[in-house]
Amino acid sequence: MRGLAVASMPGTGRRWLAVAAAFVVAAALVAALAGGRGGSRGSTISRGAGGWLAARRYLEQRGARVTLVTEPLGRFVLGEGVQAPGVLALVFPWQSPPIGDLGDLEEAIDAHLGRGGDLLLAYSGEEAGAERLLGVWRWRQAGVVPLAPWRWRSFMRREWQLRPAAGGAARRGIPAGAAPPMLVWAPRVLPEVGPGALVLLTAPGGEAAAAMFRYHGGRVVVLPADALCNSRLGEAGNADLLESLLATLGPRWAFDEVHHGLVTAAAASTGLGRAADLMLAHLVVLYLLAVLALARRQGPAWHEPPAIGGSAATFLLGLGALHHRLGHHAEASRLLLRRARELDRGLELPAELDRQAAGAGPRELVEIARQVALLRRAGNTGGTGRADRTERADHGGRADHSGRADHSGRGDHAVRADHAATPTRSDFGERR
Repeated sequence: MRGLAVASMPGTGRRWLAVAAAFVVAAALVAALAGGRGGSRGSTISRGAGGWLAARRYLEQRGARVTLVTEPLGRFVLGEGVQAPGVLALVFPWQSPPIGDLGDLEEAIDAHLGRGGDLLLAYSGEEAGAERLLGVWRWRQAGVVPLAPWRWRSFMRREWQLRPAAGGAARRGIPAGAAPPMLVWAPRVLPEVGPGALVLLTAPGGEAAAAMFRYHGGRVVVLPADALCNSRLGEAGNADLLESLLATLGPRWAFDEVHHGLVTAAAASTGLGRAADLMLAHLVVLYLLAVLALARRQGPAWHEPPAIGGSAATFLLGLGALHHRLGHHAEASRLLLRRARELDRGLELPAELDRQAAGAGPRELVEIARQVALLRRAGNTGGTGRADRTERADHGGRADHSGRADHSGRGDHAVRADHAATPTRSDFGERR
């Protein structure tokens, strides 16, 4: 059975291998297309529609000192290299979970604000965003997702025009009605600000969409991340918001990139970075070896002979084939003659058969069995056969044998005489 399965494995294995390869290629194409459209949302090195590369380059062109944070925020904020606090920008969504303990991240933010720094929190607008892990972020739901499939797509693709609030426009010296609106995708959550916060932008329903407030000694600005992304910065209202933030918060900006996947070499080599790379390399090698093993033929193709049904004839054929292979022909010939004489006392076998059985081979064994059968048949002719044997026994002086045969039943004696030419398994076992 195993040989049959191995023989049929290459064709089946190739089909499954082709299906797996097609699935991998399709998944890679989907991932490439999806990645090409969106890029890394919120990252200042992403050229995708949701990236902040245009905002970073705008700030650099305007003379701002921009730093990309590629290490844990606690190390960056509390390190010796930071002399004076500036703007720490946390743009969501994050592509990786918070590095290290969440308490260390909160401590770093509090330390930055406590030194008089500013925090720009660009929220993703998602209910399950990573910004909900921060204590500075308070939010409320902006709408209920409809359950009807035909309304869900239009709900998710809503576009809002954010209007500058009266206080924020007056702070920049612009009349509230003259400020251009901003375009963003409608977020599912909005910031919840206190009464002392300065509202910068309002949603179509009048809720605060962007605001600035004091927190732990510093200023915190919350706004939608989609407002300053690459695909929106070409709008007049969106570009005006970035310019006003530069004028209000100052020229020192630090963008968190460690949670978008940009990590320095020293940080990547620590922890599980190098170990994970080695483990992945080993898994790739094992996968390639498994593919090669399934693709090649496992030995020559062969078919197992059909199983023979279990019966007495099958057992006797197998037993005979075993003794034939072991060369027990002479022993079988002698045993055949002895059993024939024991079962049929009246059977007279010539001595020539004993001499022939001493060195019998396969052909001689068959010939001896044939002669024994002929002699028994010749002895049974001329009536029932039992009377003839009884008569021969009477003439030969074997009256006692006849009497014993009469008392024990001649039927059983005849059956045993018929099987005299068939050697039993126990007889061969004794010989061996």
